[in-house]
Amino acid sequence: MITKKIIPNIFTLLNLFCGCISIIFLQSKNFNDSAIYTLFSIIFDFLDGFFSRLIKTENLFGKELDSLADMISFGMVPSIIVFLLLENKTPIPFIEYLSFLISIFSACRLAKFNINNNPDNKNHIMGLTTPVNTLFFSSISLIITNDPVPFIIEKKIIYLIVMLFMIFLSCYLLVSKIPMFSFNFKNFSWKKNKIRYIFLLISIFLLLTLHMIALPCIIIFYIITSIYFHRLKKIHIKT
Repeated sequence: MITKKIIPNIFTLLNLFCGCISIIFLQSKNFNDSAIYTLFSIIFDFLDGFFSRLIKTENLFGKELDSLADMISFGMVPSIIVFLLLENKTPIPFIEYLSFLISIFSACRLAKFNINNNPDNKNHIMGLTTPVNTLFFSSISLIITNDPVPFIIEKKIIYLIVMLFMIFLSCYLLVSKIPMFSFNFKNFSWKKNKIRYIFLLISIFLLLTLHMIALPCIIIFYIITSIYFHRLKKIHIKT
């Protein structure tokens, strides 16, 4: 049915709409409202994929539309966030334009995903996804603007080094071949989803204790956990 095919695309367009609104708020350096709309973009992006799999209406048009929407919501948004966080806060002029490397590498990732995506592999995703990357920088912006660390902000060189490190690491992870474990539950058994359940429980604990600071910590923990279990799996295969 035509209506079934439209449902996932509606969520994709809502993702795009929220991404555009997020950029509008960033123009006035309103990081709080921008983060809210980024969260909506992530939710709609999830619902797009969820309903596409549920009603089995995956198609080339939807796939391309999803990547175009993601490029705005999760490619442009993090670059603008980092640009604003660096603007007039470092001793090196025009260094903030390096933030758009995130957009460039996000575009490369989305293009690679469209070409190489393997629908049979539901256990992991190669590299860091653009929504997770955007959530990281959005949460960093909230921490810096709402509860700044004076030592880092005052020491402009340290602040610059930290921000540049995050930019380059982000770009590397976006196009890397590091398998990040997926949250696609095939079933709800403990045995087959042990890593996912443990990760979710630790994440909830961090959110309850660290609040806003928890978000970037959870994402870093997610990356480290994925790398650790990937290396562990390779060791088991070799032995």
